This record gives sequence, structure tokens and C-alpha cells, in this order.
Amino acid sequence: MKRLIVAPHMDDESMGCGGLLAKYPDECVVVVAAKGDETRRREFLAAMKTVGVEEIIELNLPDGSVGEHMADLVRELDRVCGEIKPAELYLPFPSLHQDHISTYEAGMRTSRLSMSQDHWSTPSVYVYDVAVYDVSLYPSDLRWNVFEPLTEREADLKAAACRCYESETPGDSHPINAIKELAGSVGKVRGLPFAEQYALVRHVRA
Repeated sequence: MKRLIVAPHMDDESMGCGGLLAKYPDECVVVVAAKGDETRRREFLAAMKTVGVEEIIELNLPDGSVGEHMADLVRELDRVCGEIKPAELYLPFPSLHQDHISTYEAGMRTSRLSMSQDHWSTPSVYVYDVAVYDVSLYPSDLRWNVFEPLTEREADLKAAACRCYESETPGDSHPINAIKELAGSVGKVRGLPFAEQYALVRHVRA
């Protein structure tokens, strides 16, 4: 069982899927599209150590202009999926940030059926929530309809991973400082102590 989490930047993986990463560290592979500077990369490695994930792939595309390299991004994601053959693919919600939109679109192209025998079409595709942008740039039919239960330990590890990104924390009122509380809010309205929310794009039963 492999779960491939595709992040636009180093920090999106922890804010969106940190609980999932802490819950299944040996099953998760994290791919980051945009290149991080020395500080961000150090924080990223610390966050991955916190949740126990060892398999990481950095594509090193220009931060802020990932979409200008769409063909390269799709080609690299095709390659990674072909090598890993994940059962589940996790993509960022296409919100206001251009890199989030481009990464989502590239991931959806990678999940396509193809005439190539070497192409891997991931059976289950999910979109994760990065709780920073509260407005969508364009309408979609994505709905939060899958909820991953988390233990308090997993919620704590997710929050600890997010705290690794000190350079990305603008102030106390930022959502990155309320990660455990947000997981509690998502969980409790579904009868769970903590949870993460996902939008199901496709699920093909094995």
C-alpha cells in the first residue's frame, strides 16, 4: 500500500495531510513541486522526521511559477507514479495560490488513463484541504466528503510538524497555529475526536 501526497510547497503536506502522514508514515511518499530555500528545506526535513515519513521527492520547480512548467511537472508526476504505483493519490485543493492550482491540475492529468502501457492511473484520488485560503478562485464540484479519523497523538504530531515551519508562520492568528484545534473541529462534527477532511475524486475498488 502506497499513498502519494503531492504538495505545491514545503509546508502544504503537513497542513493538509499531516495527520495522515503521522498515521501511515511507512505507506506515504511526499512529492514537493516547488523548490524550497535552505531554511524551508531544513524545516521540511524536520517536519517529515516529526511524522516519521522517510520517502520524499523534490521536483525543484520555481516557487511561484510552477504552472509555467506544467509539461515538466506532469512528466515528473507520471514518472513517480509509474515507479511507485500508489493506490492513493492526494492533491491540493485548487484555491487562490497559482502553485496550488497548477499542482492540482498536473496531478489530475497524471491520474488519467493513457494509451501508454507504462502509465500508472492511480485507483483512488483525493483532494486535501490546506486551511489557509477561505475563497476559491473558480467553482468546482469538490466537496469534503471523506474524513480520516485521527487519534490525539496523530493530531499532536500534525501540529508539531506544522510548528517546524517557523519561517512560514506570520503570527498567532494564522491557521498554522491552530492545526490541532482545526482537526478537532473537523472531527467532532462527525462524531470523532480529531479528523482530516478530503474530497473524493475517484475510487476504484480493488
